[in-house]
Amino acid sequence: MIRIYQHGDHHSIARIFSRAVHEIASEVYSPEQCLAWSQVEPQPEHWEKRCELKRPFVAVKQSQIAGFLELDPDGHIDYAYVNPDFKRQGIMTRLVTHAVDVAFSMNLPRVYVEASICAKPLFERAGFCVIADRGVDLSGIHLQNYEMELKNAHA
Repeated sequence: MIRIYQHGDHHSIARIFSRAVHEIASEVYSPEQCLAWSQVEPQPEHWEKRCELKRPFVAVKQSQIAGFLELDPDGHIDYAYVNPDFKRQGIMTRLVTHAVDVAFSMNLPRVYVEASICAKPLFERAGFCVIADRGVDLSGIHLQNYEMELKNAHA
């Protein structure tokens, strides 16, 4: 089931973010890069403020939050992470499909994302194309990512 963020979800979202970076992204990013990306300990205070503002989509499976995705009003997918306990179960595919459906139902011309090395194949399977190799510097540490987009054929 996919629903909109509810107050209190930020505790799970904070844990998912930290775990996803340190347990999933760590398969392709160095420990130094992962620490620049996310603290090991969850930061629920930060996530409460962010989630109240962003109102992410939340995937629920087996009564647990299995993943989340933020869709900005302009079609930008900002944060999208899956609980490592649910990886490779189609959770993120469903969240991305839902976000694209919502964005295109609002006649947005495109949905776009800065995808990590780990997320790039998922977005490619969803029809997104790489428009630029990018990177981001966090605390002086470089992380490779990709600017990707999916155009709305009906907008």
